[in-house]
Amino acid sequence: MATEFTKTSHVPGANVFAPANAINWLKSNVTGRKRYIIAFAGMVLIVAAGFAFRSQQTSAAQYLTAKVERGNLRNTVTATGTLQAVTTVQVGSQASGTISALFADFNSKVKKGQVIAQLDPSTTRAQVDQAKANLAQAQASLVQARAGVANSRAGVSDAQAKKLAAQSTVQGQSAGVSSAQANLAVLKAQSDDALAFLRQQDYLLKSGVIAQRDYDIANTAYKAAVARYDQAAAQVNQAIVSQQSAAGSGMAQSQAQLQQSQAQVQSSQAQVQQAQAQVQQAQAALSLAEINLTHTTIQSPIDGIVVSRDVDVGQTVAASLSAPTLFTIANNLTEMQVIANIDQADIGLVEQAKGVQFTVDAFPADNFTGKIQQIRINPVNTQNVVTYNVVIDVSNPEEKLKPGMTTNLTFTIDERNNVLKVANAALRFKPQDANANSTSGNNGQASRPGRQGAANAGGNAAGQSSQGAGGQGGAQSDPQRNFAPPTAPVLPGQTRVVWVLGADGKAQARRIKIGLSDGVSTEVTEGNLQEGELTITSETLTASSKSTTTTQTAPGFGGAQRTPGGSGGRRP
Repeated sequence: MATEFTKTSHVPGANVFAPANAINWLKSNVTGRKRYIIAFAGMVLIVAAGFAFRSQQTSAAQYLTAKVERGNLRNTVTATGTLQAVTTVQVGSQASGTISALFADFNSKVKKGQVIAQLDPSTTRAQVDQAKANLAQAQASLVQARAGVANSRAGVSDAQAKKLAAQSTVQGQSAGVSSAQANLAVLKAQSDDALAFLRQQDYLLKSGVIAQRDYDIANTAYKAAVARYDQAAAQVNQAIVSQQSAAGSGMAQSQAQLQQSQAQVQSSQAQVQQAQAQVQQAQAALSLAEINLTHTTIQSPIDGIVVSRDVDVGQTVAASLSAPTLFTIANNLTEMQVIANIDQADIGLVEQAKGVQFTVDAFPADNFTGKIQQIRINPVNTQNVVTYNVVIDVSNPEEKLKPGMTTNLTFTIDERNNVLKVANAALRFKPQDANANSTSGNNGQASRPGRQGAANAGGNAAGQSSQGAGGQGGAQSDPQRNFAPPTAPVLPGQTRVVWVLGADGKAQARRIKIGLSDGVSTEVTEGNLQEGELTITSETLTASSKSTTTTQTAPGFGGAQRTPGGSGGRRP
């Protein structure tokens, strides 16, 4: 945008007076006392002319102008960001120990599974040996417990055999009772028969049929039969007592032995389960010790390049609460990301961005391109400044870009080519006496009729637009209401008034409709503004006591809403 300074002063009736010519004329044509009188009169006239010129100069205006041109416009948002690899892995150590060997250094290219460091494994190997010994001991205890179960089961079998023997004894005693009872019945019959025979012999003896000897034989036989009966009855009682003893104490003892053996079996089985648990615990301890042993060998988790190495050989690594970082490995430096911090006022524009370009200080002449991959909704509040992280994918086939570089980003929101554009300062300009002339009404006296007419011209243009939209039957509205005020933010589609320096050096109002803005210049889509015209951006009024420069405060400076810009500001 070409900017020109044009100073215009209009003083009607001012003539050019040359003091040197007047003095020469006096010397050649006037002599004596008249010369002094005429010289004094001339000096008075010179002083009077100077005062007249100064009095007219007090109302003269000086303007700062900008030429209306055609050119390209690009609406951008600028920001800064940091380059980083798409995938960065911090390789740590879960085991504690001393670094015994390093197999990778800065910028080393590594493969997944490649050994990059070794911790001293002597302590973990001793733990593995101890775990193996504990496992062998637990397995031996398990074998012993299983043997105890077999012994207990043999005891159960012996108790069951004793119970069966006791049952057989009880059955034998029952048979003896039955036999004794049968024998008692036989002897009872014999005793009854001997008693009947004895009674018969007693009757015959009294009748004198038999001799005393026969009676005595019968009596002896009867007593012998009674004695045998009593013996058989005693045997029956003894058999019953033996049966009861066998059924009571023998069976109870064998049952108790059986229950005791069964309890021993259960106890042995519990010991087996405990031994099995100890074996599993010993196996887990061995597995843990072997895992810890493998952790002493540090392997690369991904394919990539070592960005940083944080340990040296002989350094002690203590992995207590968190794993210490040994290496930082970037996966692929041909594809990188930029994490940009975008101000909350610009995040809405960035969502509409058509492209991203950036530069780095290492290669200031190179422009790199990227693509917005993600706009994170998590706000970042730093000292009450809210920003949002935007992730930008960047192709880096030559690997010129390095992790950690600071990038200067430019987000292209929109652009126009070969359009008529006007300076934004002209959109914010308003003559100093425009407000005074508009508020003076019919009774006010305008100090500059030409500028008052220019202001009215802008108002008439707005009034005609308003009448055309509202119809002829409506009441006449405020002619300025359809125009955005100079202090309003510059937005596409607004209708605004700009002031152009006319051929007579006076300010003239022009109505325009604006489009895209880059923060410095704005596209003119409609209006009677022509290429090459000079738009007024500010004015300077020279007074007798001081000079005053008038211009409207740009939006965002002095209370008006600011035009959206990037985190680092807009730039064309």
